[in-house]
Amino acid sequence: MLTVSLLLAVPMAIVILIAQTRSQSVIREQSLSLHTNLVKTGAERLDTSCMRLDDIYRSIYLNENFRAYLKTCGQDATAAERRSDTELLKKIFLSSLSSRSDLFSIIFIDDYGQLIYATRNEAGSYADYRSCELPVEYLDCIEAEEDRRGKATLLSTAPHMPLRNLMQSTPSYVYAASRQIVNTESHFEPVGIMFITIDLSDLEQLSALILPDSTSILFVCDEEGRVIYDSSGTMLMQTLPAEVMAFSDGQAQHEIAYQGSPYVMASARSAYSGWYVLMLTPQSVFSADAMAVSSALFAAAVFALIIIALVTAVASGAISRPVERLAEAMDETQLRHLNQRVTVTGSDEIARLGNSFNTLMDKLELAIYSEYETALQQKNAEIRALQAQMNPHFLYNVLQSMAAMADLHQVPELSVMATALGKTLRYNISGKEPLVTLRDEIAHTENYLTIQKIRFGDRLHDQVNVPEYVMDHLVPRVSIQPMVENAIIHGFERSGQTGNISISAWEEKGQLVIEVADDGQGIPVDQLAALQASLEESSGPMENQRIGIQNLNTRLRLLYGVAGTLTIDSEEGTGTVVHITIPVDGG
Repeated sequence: MLTVSLLLAVPMAIVILIAQTRSQSVIREQSLSLHTNLVKTGAERLDTSCMRLDDIYRSIYLNENFRAYLKTCGQDATAAERRSDTELLKKIFLSSLSSRSDLFSIIFIDDYGQLIYATRNEAGSYADYRSCELPVEYLDCIEAEEDRRGKATLLSTAPHMPLRNLMQSTPSYVYAASRQIVNTESHFEPVGIMFITIDLSDLEQLSALILPDSTSILFVCDEEGRVIYDSSGTMLMQTLPAEVMAFSDGQAQHEIAYQGSPYVMASARSAYSGWYVLMLTPQSVFSADAMAVSSALFAAAVFALIIIALVTAVASGAISRPVERLAEAMDETQLRHLNQRVTVTGSDEIARLGNSFNTLMDKLELAIYSEYETALQQKNAEIRALQAQMNPHFLYNVLQSMAAMADLHQVPELSVMATALGKTLRYNISGKEPLVTLRDEIAHTENYLTIQKIRFGDRLHDQVNVPEYVMDHLVPRVSIQPMVENAIIHGFERSGQTGNISISAWEEKGQLVIEVADDGQGIPVDQLAALQASLEESSGPMENQRIGIQNLNTRLRLLYGVAGTLTIDSEEGTGTVVHITIPVDGG
């Protein structure tokens, strides 16, 4: 059942992964296409909204009262007549404001600098527009000398000028359309400039209409990136960051990083106003739709696996029952009688299992017999090893007798050599543990040096510099003596010169370092490189001349792994230094 489930689960997982990748790609493409169309729709709606401002200007020109005002405009008028004209304009503007719900105010500045305004809440006038705190862009339009008799000029979002009777702590934000007013009743000479201001409610409706997700952001901005409207409310009247300005290349879609998060940006340009509508949607929105598809696929796959597992359980039960009966027969034997066999009839799967069981019993009986023979041979080998061990003990006893006879006949050198050799032999044959204290190893090495100093006389000098605090640390048995032996054989024996050997030990960063140095002949460069390479590999045949060092290196690797190292530094004609580094007490 487990195997079948795995065999089915793996391809299903692959299918789900492919489906998720493909669905994510398709959903992304469709979503991007939808977002692009929505942004285009928003730009078209913005065009319509801006073009309708021309209808408002047109309706004001066609108003009989405004035409009457134009007929008398520019003529010398009394103060009373001018006040009457001001009140007339207020009524005209109030009537025009009712044509659209998003119109905030109409502001008219005549050639005399008088400002007349009307909002839904109030109407008023100022003798001089310079005292009204108009936004800078409005002032630029007033003071510009170029002819503005064409279509209306759109002005970016700005705080509305303070109203006289409605003082607000937070000013209303509006964008505006400015247009020069000409006297259509007489020679079309300019008579002033008019601003129609629009609040952001229509853009808010546009945002609610086209934004596909609450995490998406809608920007309306001009070509320089100045924000006219921002659905998030954080960038109003500011300039868009450089990464969002990617829309200026004319492409409709971009992938950008905005405020540290990945977004997909769709953009469209309003043909009438020249403004851009930008919609930023987080990348996670696209992946969330794909995950929904993947979750549905995963649920269907799990349900299918459950059904398959149930069917497999029923089918496997029908197959396994005969096997269970064979197993019961095998359990009855309990392997107590190796000559037990089952009767095989037919040629189906159960018969094949019966044949396999009989073959297994034949092989098991043969294997047990072979194991018995092997164990018997092992016992014989151990007996021979015990017999062979008697020879070193016999040799040790003979050496002790030789030392006693040397003392009796007053031959001290022979006595010392026999005693030291006996201790060395006893150290080698009596130890069963691979580790000994550094104290014991130093004593063993000193016994060896005792023999060699009698042999070489004044040609050999040694110095042991081992502090007491490291004497009880554990080291491999017979680890220092092989290094001393190599120093004597390869450093002094053939040269006939006096030699010095020093043995040192210290503790450093949790490691015990043992150093054996000599001032002998040293090792040639090529031989040293070959020896160091063989020590690093710790494999291959051992050189006869360095078998003790290589044997010691192998034992260090077996006991400590990579924590146990043996290094050799040598200079021909100067000497050799060998270091053993091992963890303190085995690490």
